Amino acid sequence: MAQPIVAMPAQQAPSVAFSTLQQPAEGYIIERDLGIVFGTAAGVNYTNRITFDTRKILQDFTRNAEQVRNAAMQQMGQEAVSRGANIVLGVRFDTDPSGNSSIVTCHGTACVVKSRGTQ
Repeated sequence: MAQPIVAMPAQQAPSVAFSTLQQPAEGYIIERDLGIVFGTAAGVNYTNRITFDTRKILQDFTRNAEQVRNAAMQQMGQEAVSRGANIVLGVRFDTDPSGNSSIVTCHGTACVVKSRGTQ
């Protein structure tokens, strides 16, 4: 069985889990499907910058990409929590480099899951 990739953004504002799997982990069932949720964030695009310090460009790009991804996940998590979800399943990311910025969109299905043994 595939192992889920579960991540929480650094801010951890929403109390919701994220999983790349379409179904909950073994031993859990979907109690309610609350629909698709989205998150979008934009950041600086470092690919157009001219410099000889490639290490600095890579560090800046990596830091920025992580911050933008986390902001998009936090927004998606807040939407999921507002609907009453405790997990977002099937999380996917799309990136669109646009001029001097990069736009990251993430989406998944907000759900309420419970342990199979819970009534």
